[in-house]
Amino acid sequence: MSASKPVSSSLQLFVPLVDFLGKILGPKTEVVLQNVRDFSHSVVAIANGNLSGRTIGSPATDLVLHIWRNHEYDQHNYLTHYAGYTIQGHPVVSSTLFLRNSRGRVIGFLCINFDSSAFRQASKELRRASAYLDALGLADPAAVLNDDRAASEESDAETGTGQSTREVLSVNTDEVVTHNIAEFAAELGIPPARMNRQERLQLITRLDGSGVFLVKGSVDTVARALGISSPSVYRYLHTIRNAAADPDQSTPARPAQL
Repeated sequence: MSASKPVSSSLQLFVPLVDFLGKILGPKTEVVLQNVRDFSHSVVAIANGNLSGRTIGSPATDLVLHIWRNHEYDQHNYLTHYAGYTIQGHPVVSSTLFLRNSRGRVIGFLCINFDSSAFRQASKELRRASAYLDALGLADPAAVLNDDRAASEESDAETGTGQSTREVLSVNTDEVVTHNIAEFAAELGIPPARMNRQERLQLITRLDGSGVFLVKGSVDTVARALGISSPSVYRYLHTIRNAAADPDQSTPARPAQL
């Protein structure tokens, strides 16, 4: 495990836990400690980072940004067993604990990402063997029924069926931003560079709601993707945030921390 310095005294208490969990859970489980002071360099400690390719100083994930932007930590203390993906698309099973100080304020996120691919492959092989026995008339019908039920539940767990929570484990800040742009642009069905003003407003509204603009340099990345200037992105943000704060307000103000 590696850890960055300095780390706040409250968060420092959790750094040894990253190393501990990384060792007992094994090399197929990545354990990550993220701070909320700088989302562009959020990772302050990591064990088994080869799973996602992330290191100390890697940015917050899209899920962490969304949770922070929308204050979802007010409703929960943790999220468990949701679908995570590396930037290459490799699936993992993820869980996140919201770390709080003595005053109850969230100071960080402890994230565990498990590579379950070996277990999924073993499960497929067992089901294949069970199907072979069934074809020979050697399988227990009750056992087959239970296996089918278990397979269905496993499939739900793998794909996150019934859950909207998913996470992409991005290695750098450009990946955080461009992934969100590509995802939202795909929903609109229009390449970013060909969007008109209304479509840009829709895209930037979605990006703002996702927390992308908490990442330093994100305005410039969005501007390049849309083929417009950074000041233009700021103007879109002014329009969006002013409308949200007061639909009748006509005088724009510079957005808070970007």
